[in-house]
Amino acid sequence: MRRCYGEGFECNQIAKEKIKHFVSKEAFNIDGFGKKIVENFWKLKLVKLPQDIFKLDYEKIKNLDGWGNISTLNLKYSIDNKREIPLDKFIYSLGIRHIGQENAKLLARHLKSADNFFKLSSNKVTSELANIDGIGDTQIKSIINFFLNKTNLKVLLELKKTLKITGVVPTNQSGLLKNKTFMFTGKLKGMSRAEAKSIIEENSGKIINNINKKLDYLIIGEKPTTKKVNTAKELNIKVITQDEWLKMLN
Repeated sequence: MRRCYGEGFECNQIAKEKIKHFVSKEAFNIDGFGKKIVENFWKLKLVKLPQDIFKLDYEKIKNLDGWGNISTLNLKYSIDNKREIPLDKFIYSLGIRHIGQENAKLLARHLKSADNFFKLSSNKVTSELANIDGIGDTQIKSIINFFLNKTNLKVLLELKKTLKITGVVPTNQSGLLKNKTFMFTGKLKGMSRAEAKSIIEENSGKIINNINKKLDYLIIGEKPTTKKVNTAKELNIKVITQDEWLKMLN
């Protein structure tokens, strides 16, 4: 098996996958910029680093096979519409190893602003992040490695010039779901999993990723995972539908 040794943009295959991650729904969520377009633009050398997305040559794109004025304008609109992004989604979009959505939120809440994130350096990460509950040695080591990489620093500098990264708004501490923990299984109606999680957090609830005794509610959508439902019942965790959860929010 051939494997890239690095975690940055030096390896073409890793770089391509990192750009797919950057535009994904959980990150920048750029409408109309899917995996196939990333592959195509990569081959044409239109995109090699994340900042290239915001500097595309639209005149060249509209003359490509399958493209035209309207589709090119739609892509430009989608990209321009994503020049503002919350700090947690920005951190997640960078594809730092071991930093998933929840860890990105923890980092954003602690750092509070994009400037504080950009000011992190490899020799400052440990002292700055060591006391965050939920961020351990594995995550800290990955962040250190990220800031040691010169290409990553270049990417950050260019994105900082291009984007408006919004800081963390203080969460409501007395919402309807205060002191309650939730987990989802199955497909939700009318909203994405990310939107549902945001609703819970905006109402002072907390999302956890594993079924354990700390979980209060398992919310089931269409085709839930049977094992998760059975485990929740065995632990006397309340299993509720999406509609029942929404009733809790009036």
